Amino acid sequence: MDIVWREFQGYADHQNGRARKIKVFSNFWGKASLFFMEHYPHPAAICKLGETGLRRLSIQHNLKLRVAAIRKLLLVAAESLSSDEQTLRPELLLLRMKLQDLRAFDAKIDTLEQEIEALLLQTDGRVLLTVPGLGVSTAAELYAEIGDVSHYTHAGQLIKKAGTNPVVKQTGGSAGSYGKISKQGNSHLRYVAYLAGRSLCLHNPDLKPFYERLKSRGKHPRSIFVAMGNKMLKIAFAMLRDKKPFLSTKPSCPFAKEINKKLRFSCFITLDVA
Repeated sequence: MDIVWREFQGYADHQNGRARKIKVFSNFWGKASLFFMEHYPHPAAICKLGETGLRRLSIQHNLKLRVAAIRKLLLVAAESLSSDEQTLRPELLLLRMKLQDLRAFDAKIDTLEQEIEALLLQTDGRVLLTVPGLGVSTAAELYAEIGDVSHYTHAGQLIKKAGTNPVVKQTGGSAGSYGKISKQGNSHLRYVAYLAGRSLCLHNPDLKPFYERLKSRGKHPRSIFVAMGNKMLKIAFAMLRDKKPFLSTKPSCPFAKEINKKLRFSCFITLDVA
């Protein structure tokens, strides 16, 4: 699109002597943006459609285009400096081929995600899906990196395995203080614990107070995500050891509903809770 229609990616808006980029689509790789790149990649086609035509396309293909997005698309089409379609014929062909490759990669990703989901549901790791804010991929990776919890006697060993345990700095007879995390251990488990912690800070209503408390103390966001990741490792250890789901205190988060809203390919399942 850089060669075919550069302004499709956004344009500069100058206000008070400063320029800021205005995006036509909030998600460049979203459904609506990909639709126009695939079917109407040249600005002349957009101008020909007009506002009425764009609205009709939005309804027909469920693109959910807002009026603001339609008008921005028409604006960049009208002000585009692109060459005519005949001149850009080689570039348009290349664009179609690249989009076909993208569709193929997306299909492969869907296949892998379907297999990951199916395998996770066959293991004890499926209980991790009951944690609000923990998706299928993150839960599967967390379960895979933790391994058999019977090898551990307490959750602190998991945290040490991840290398997210803080290093104690102590000199002489002082009581000592906690420093940075050790980073000694399984880097993959450390990374997924960090990702899980970041997601839980944003999407888990039960653990949100823990995030807010650390934030009020002036902790750096990355430090909070690591701390939340450690809390998730403790929770995961208890859940996998006892084979019990995450029991939310929020009435709107029953564990069966929490699992099934995350499943993309599998049928509705239930958990046997002892």
